[in-house]
Amino acid sequence: MALEKSSQTAALSFDRNIVRNIGLPFVARHPPLARREAGYGKTGCPLALENNFIRRLAAATRTRPPVLTGIGDDGAVIQDDSGSRQIVVTDMLLDQVHFDLKTTSPRLVGQKAMLVNLSDLAAMASWPTAAFVSLAMPRHGIGDADQFLDGLYAGIQDCCDRWNFCIAGGDTNAWNGPFAINVCLTGRPMHSTIPLRSGARPGDRLFVSGPLGGSLPSGRHLSFPPRFDVADWLVGKGIVSAMMDLSDGLATDLPRMAEASGVGAVLDLASIPVHPDVDRRLPMEARTNAALCDGEDFELLFAIPAHLVPRLRDVSPPFPVFEIGRVTAGLGVTIRLPDDSIQPLRQSGWQHDF
Repeated sequence: MALEKSSQTAALSFDRNIVRNIGLPFVARHPPLARREAGYGKTGCPLALENNFIRRLAAATRTRPPVLTGIGDDGAVIQDDSGSRQIVVTDMLLDQVHFDLKTTSPRLVGQKAMLVNLSDLAAMASWPTAAFVSLAMPRHGIGDADQFLDGLYAGIQDCCDRWNFCIAGGDTNAWNGPFAINVCLTGRPMHSTIPLRSGARPGDRLFVSGPLGGSLPSGRHLSFPPRFDVADWLVGKGIVSAMMDLSDGLATDLPRMAEASGVGAVLDLASIPVHPDVDRRLPMEARTNAALCDGEDFELLFAIPAHLVPRLRDVSPPFPVFEIGRVTAGLGVTIRLPDDSIQPLRQSGWQHDF
């Protein structure tokens, strides 16, 4: 398919007073969009505690060989003495934060735990090679432990079979807290180039691989396709300068890419694609905020140098891509409104508050 324009473009008729809150999560005014209303969720807040901790940690640690890329990207890149490179990604998921075991089957939990890591590998244009799964099992409230674990690992195995890799190890503990699962995946690059968050340059155009928002109330966050096909095609064509997956919301993740690249960005409000899972009964402002801030979309955000965009159009990628803005010199992320005025993007999305 060729490049697509957002289906909401023609419907936008905001004035500046309505859109001044773009980028703020609609937690209070539209509770169904908030994770806490669903019984689970990260804390919605401006870029604060989690991001600040990662910045401090990255500043306090020094990357040493064989690590080429460490803290701050979707995965680490490790190169051995032979020059072979390996990608390592990891994610921890918690009951009542990333899913609710009262309403979610163990199989879906196992599946999601793998998929979020597979999405990180897709952002690094890498195929999975091995999985390491560690569990914290609650001593109470889990029901039949054998039945729970059988279902959990069935979901994990579904992913292993689908993408041709295996479980190679892990650890299991029991405690008096909620269920937790940590997955670490290793991967091998699809191509000689491994896209990073830090490669965006002024003038690059920004794209996403699909519409955004609504993954939580719809349950889409539990089962989604990692965008291996998109990553393989884009990197194989040699047109991507930077790439990452969208797990915490565009309004949180784009500033992370911009910061890693030492650049700014401007989003085009009218071009941000809103997923059909976002309630159409909501005002357009709320639907756009859902696309910006809901998170757990697991689409790819990527930058393409302006002079290579015609190549993308000419070859017509076999999947939809949506152009949403451009990379700018300087720092900070802004948003262009339908009247062509530009305002700062309020960097809101989902982060862990601790």
